[in-house]
Amino acid sequence: MRRLLYNLSRHHWSGAPLSRWLAFLLLLGGLVTAAGWLPGGWPVAGLWLLALLALLGVTAYWRRRDFVRFQEAPAPDLLPARLDPSDKIPIFATGHFSVEGKYRRFTWLQGFFRTFATREHAVICHVPPRRFLLGQWPERETGLWYQFFMPGDILQVRWGAVQFGPEPMVGVAVDYRLAIPKRGRLSRARTLEETVFLACHNEADARRILANLLYELTPPPSAPQAVSLTPERLNGRVHQAQPREK
Repeated sequence: MRRLLYNLSRHHWSGAPLSRWLAFLLLLGGLVTAAGWLPGGWPVAGLWLLALLALLGVTAYWRRRDFVRFQEAPAPDLLPARLDPSDKIPIFATGHFSVEGKYRRFTWLQGFFRTFATREHAVICHVPPRRFLLGQWPERETGLWYQFFMPGDILQVRWGAVQFGPEPMVGVAVDYRLAIPKRGRLSRARTLEETVFLACHNEADARRILANLLYELTPPPSAPQAVSLTPERLNGRVHQAQPREK
């Protein structure tokens, strides 16, 4: 259901998302039935309206969650370890991406995670041209999209399972601060609390990402090296992030 709703909301036909066309057809069906041009009268017209409200409500619910389900789980005990700057870990990423001053939300983009020598973390993903039913992905949104955050931007790191399709995948959720600069006279600089979900093909890759991010949260070297990822450890720096308002 989540994947279907996402595809309907992102693929366009004749300049509008497929979800908007579907909502229009449901509304039209209700009006035509209520007018007596289709059988059923007001009871059937009410069913058309309920279907429309259900579509809008369910889509809004999952859009607030970027159309993924994250099931938090107890994290394994890991030794903090830095990734080599040349390492690129394949992932499916969900969250707030940007390129050339443009910002978009995407779900389940294929790409990779890496950490530069400066300790800047990068999520680099590609949006290919796509088609779904009668619609296609807007050309202006295809190409490479990015997420960048520094250690000081990280609010908390959570271990768990990320699900978009029928089967969940092991991964991590990183809550971080995103600074959006002022662009133009009518805009203003903003700092948002965002979450990027990183789903991995295997647990070994997820552990490497987690150990790398844990390196940013470790105490000075004089403290014990083995760090347990307890909720108190990971979430103590900030309050539990709440769902974003869209």
